[in-house]
Amino acid sequence: MYPWFALGHTTPFVHIANKLAARGHLISFFLPAGTLRKVEAFNLHPHLITFIPVIVPHVQGLPLGAETTNDVPPPLHPLLMAVMDLTEPDIEASLRQLKPHLVFFDFVCWLPKLTRKLGIKSVLYCNVSSRTVGYLFTPARKIRGRSLTGADLLQPPEGFPSSSIKLHAHEARELAAKTMMDYGAVFHS
Repeated sequence: MYPWFALGHTTPFVHIANKLAARGHLISFFLPAGTLRKVEAFNLHPHLITFIPVIVPHVQGLPLGAETTNDVPPPLHPLLMAVMDLTEPDIEASLRQLKPHLVFFDFVCWLPKLTRKLGIKSVLYCNVSSRTVGYLFTPARKIRGRSLTGADLLQPPEGFPSSSIKLHAHEARELAAKTMMDYGAVFHS
């Protein structure tokens, strides 16, 4: 398992790891070393779930020691994806050694290509609600020639089945800004 470096993503991965381990599956779970200490107490099956520390390389602009989205403000989150991109050689070496049947991931766009090359299946485990994904990324939101704005997100997209989502203006602005961030742009230190 290789979740996005955010505790809100890591926690559901720990839950699914526990469910799979309860059925007898061996799990290898890649995490930054500091984050590992925060979640290892939630490992209900330490004989089946092994946390593997990931060395978090430094990239310019990221504070030293930063490992997760909890460690940096939102404008620096794309740098964490750059860090994850830099871990690809280490993850590949580990996967070659472990020879897993499946790799669960989210947000790491290079992982499916890597696992395919190694003859391993990959599973996108999206822990963002389907309602949120539909609200933000439905084809009805396609706006030709311009970026999504906060004002665009104040109303549900055309044909959205529920009007129960009501964003405040500040929430809509923040979501629109996140959709415009350039995740995965690698910056070397």
